[in-house]
Amino acid sequence: MVRKGRMTFDESVTQFIKEHSLIHPRMRLVAGVSGGADSMALILYLLRQRGEWALKLAVCSVNHGLRGAAGKEDLDFVAAFCRKHDISFYGRTVNVPLYMKETKMGGETAARQLRYRMFAEAVRLFQADALVLAHHGDDQIETMLMGEVRGNVGLSRAGIPVSRPFAGRALIRPFLSQTKAALETYCAEHGIHPRSDTTNESDKYTRNRFRKQILPFLKQENPSVHLKFQYASERIADDERFLMEMAAQRLDGVVAERKSCQINLSVPDLLRSALPLQRRILHLILSYLYKSKKMQSEHHSIHIEQLLRLMCSDRPSGTVFLPGGLMARKSYERCLIGFFTPCAAQPYDVALRVPGKTSFAVGTIDAQFISEKLSVRAERTGPECFIADYHCLEKPLRVRTRLPGDRMWPSGMAGSQKVQRLFINHKIDRRQREIWPLVVDGKDHVLWLPYIRRGRIPTPATPNSDSKYLKLTYTPTADLGGQTHEGRSQ
Repeated sequence: MVRKGRMTFDESVTQFIKEHSLIHPRMRLVAGVSGGADSMALILYLLRQRGEWALKLAVCSVNHGLRGAAGKEDLDFVAAFCRKHDISFYGRTVNVPLYMKETKMGGETAARQLRYRMFAEAVRLFQADALVLAHHGDDQIETMLMGEVRGNVGLSRAGIPVSRPFAGRALIRPFLSQTKAALETYCAEHGIHPRSDTTNESDKYTRNRFRKQILPFLKQENPSVHLKFQYASERIADDERFLMEMAAQRLDGVVAERKSCQINLSVPDLLRSALPLQRRILHLILSYLYKSKKMQSEHHSIHIEQLLRLMCSDRPSGTVFLPGGLMARKSYERCLIGFFTPCAAQPYDVALRVPGKTSFAVGTIDAQFISEKLSVRAERTGPECFIADYHCLEKPLRVRTRLPGDRMWPSGMAGSQKVQRLFINHKIDRRQREIWPLVVDGKDHVLWLPYIRRGRIPTPATPNSDSKYLKLTYTPTADLGGQTHEGRSQ
């Protein structure tokens, strides 16, 4: 028998279940079983406990329609096992390729969504108390490491939870203290020959690369590394819940005004909180504004740090663009975070008042002359600013929408680039490219794309002692909605 110290596999899993109060006598359980070693070990373990704990068992198995005949054979294999052992069986076949086409999702995400939908149906039909899945300690390591690489925030940093609500019931994972090797050995000892899925070997999938390249090194350093990660997972979850509760209590004192798609917060009140709470308050705000689970999962630590830099900046105003068209606008002691009504995609072409303020469809540009001392390191200015020697510029200056064939000579780069390519590289939404401001000179050369790139300015052949420097500052008044993040434009 597989042993954990002096315990058998069954004893080790049972201890984990009792420590976390996962299964109680007379429960009705649905196990998700694919036919692979992990899930076959799970149903085998539950079978061995069925009599002692008076359990009512059912199995849900899902064919994703991705592997042709092999997928159907997996389903038949699990069905035969259930018939042999008198277990209620819910077999389902779904069309993942079609669902991917309809939803524009990736294969892994689409398959997971449909699979869990079928699990929820089986839980309802069987009137189960819980869904049981076979995620194990190696899965936990991979999940936590992938999350750190992505920059996960909040509870997602804890990886796979031991239990969580699901379909009005619970989802439990009793194998998180076990390794993949232990599950395979458990199956072999009881004469079970699991099905194999060739996609688990493909380097096309991120998880497989972590499994094949990183996991062996960690296990070589410490064969019990899965227990260390599981301990860390549970501690991170405990700490995160505590800190999020504190952040939630402080949230009302920070938010000055709340709407369904916008939150206006007090910057001083936010900054008076401890830094760990500042991050979590912003996490709560983003989670509130991003309504879909997909968008909630796509805001990462980098976005919270961008917001913090905006709040802590000495500049009285500033703007940060976040995924999905979310924008944060700071103005003195207030910061408005939300979705703003996009400006209609109508072309414009407006001459800039120099000096002075020029308002146009999607914002305002403030032009002012500054001293040479302030202009020496122009690259230190924010992405909303542009500085150049006024005598080197062809007048008049204008701000306009893009035209077919527009090109730019970016500062610090050899050669020119199409404005269209710059928009693509910075992930600017198609509809927003039509209203994004371009500052051009008297010869219609593109000098500046606010928040994206500064253009190269000619240097005069002879120094001009009468030089004066022009600073342009752009303030948006409509949502440009791109994926551009706060940073230094070049």
